[in-house]
Amino acid sequence: MTKRVVVVGATGQIGRPLCGALVRAGHSVVVFSRDPAHARQLVPGAADYVAWAPGHLSPACASQLESADAVVYLAGGPLFDGRRRGQADVEAESRARADALGQLVAALDGLSRRPELLIAASSVGYYGYAGRDDLPVDETHPAGTDWWGRDSAAIEQAALAAQDHGVRTVILRTGYVLTRDSLASQVAQFRRHLGGWIGTGRGWTPWIHIADEVGIIMLALQQPAASGPLNLSAPEPARARDFARSLGRAVGHRAWLPVPTPFVRLGLGVITDILVRGKRVVPARVSALGYQFSFTDLDSALHDLLDTQTITDQNG
Repeated sequence: MTKRVVVVGATGQIGRPLCGALVRAGHSVVVFSRDPAHARQLVPGAADYVAWAPGHLSPACASQLESADAVVYLAGGPLFDGRRRGQADVEAESRARADALGQLVAALDGLSRRPELLIAASSVGYYGYAGRDDLPVDETHPAGTDWWGRDSAAIEQAALAAQDHGVRTVILRTGYVLTRDSLASQVAQFRRHLGGWIGTGRGWTPWIHIADEVGIIMLALQQPAASGPLNLSAPEPARARDFARSLGRAVGHRAWLPVPTPFVRLGLGVITDILVRGKRVVPARVSALGYQFSFTDLDSALHDLLDTQTITDQNG
């Protein structure tokens, strides 16, 4: 059944392909954006483009929400943007996300008609990055006790408040989404013969191909049994060193240069935790819903995104 879907964060690496898939499936897409004119260029084919500012719900946005069947909330800046991040930086970004999402959810109470579904982005950071554990982590696992876990839990709590308004709510605990753009900097390093892993490489990398990220969101849109948290990660997460080796095979330059963790922390700050202390996250609830992954093998996922022509184009 076709739906009218409001997408917040439609111009990002997940939002763009998701909106394309929604349009191709016959759904009516409404893009909420800080810059509707720019969004129209990046996300063609939507039914409408509406000016939106975090923390403020204009009458135009409220009207669109009243006519929507579902809201997909993906707003938020990327953590991996090349800048060094301190704990205060990441915590401020998390608070801003939780506040903006909370204000949108609170506004649902005043609508004459509410969307049936809210799908909101979280991350595998919900499980925290303290310590190291090789046991599988599914959706029943509690939030991490470190500040990473607390920040992600606050974002999820803001979204889950929609359930108080009778709105089915799905939380996307997403791992490393593989796209050509997200892999570009690592590909460039391997092409310069600088590819490798960080520290011991024993930490886990919960990854997912963008096609499966979009596919699971599309499933959640149509499947009434989908609610609460979903781990969006491939069934077989890879250790960091194995991820690097697989990427090296895809690029054609082997991973050979382990980088000491302190050096990386100097450059990236607390973001280093994600790279060296990842949990072995598995998509138990996604599999229980019957979703069939297109890419369960890391080698095939990387080769799909990084074929020879793509790599040549990116590097001249």
